[in-house]
Amino acid sequence: MTKARILIADDHDLARSGIISVLSGAPDLEVVAEARDGLEAITLAAKLLPDIALLDVRMTPMDGLAAAAEIRRVSPSTRIMMLTMHDSLDYLEAAVKAGASGYALKDVRRDTLLRMIRAVLDGQEFFDTGLVRRMLTRVSRTSPAEDAISQLTTREREILQEVARGATNKEIARRLSIAPGTVKVHVERIIAKLRVGDRTQAAVLAAQAGLVEGEAS
Repeated sequence: MTKARILIADDHDLARSGIISVLSGAPDLEVVAEARDGLEAITLAAKLLPDIALLDVRMTPMDGLAAAAEIRRVSPSTRIMMLTMHDSLDYLEAAVKAGASGYALKDVRRDTLLRMIRAVLDGQEFFDTGLVRRMLTRVSRTSPAEDAISQLTTREREILQEVARGATNKEIARRLSIAPGTVKVHVERIIAKLRVGDRTQAAVLAAQAGLVEGEAS
């Protein structure tokens, strides 16, 4: 089995050790390098070209948000994930803008973190559900998008609802009793129809349109 190669960047030794301990039991994952700040992470990413860079948000002299864009430049195939103690909508939004494919809090359950990493490796995005709901609620209060959603088919609307709730393609497939490949095709069509860049932006539109139960204002 080819293991996914992971770079960890955190300015706290204990935090890095804890993350490594969590990942060490996963047969399909391998930590190939540790960095103490964003600058070191960039250097290691350029040298090792990891599959995933798992970054803390707040580090000195360069934080994870600043490092994310540069890592994507020196290693375009590397997916960016944020693992942080900061329960902040501003940080979440900044992470999305920086190109992050995942954002989770450090108190995340081990199984959830592993599921998150594997989803990102599979080309999906995975963000802390609580933070995403808060962000979607904030946006939905001022930006209705019913017209954009109205062009979707019933099945596409069902899938978009699940995307907005933070479900991965595999989870959506299981819930709707369809193949993961079919879900992927639907998500791609949804993104194209809504003229957005990714599934996170599509989820924002879902909240704006009041499509997600409990998220509309």
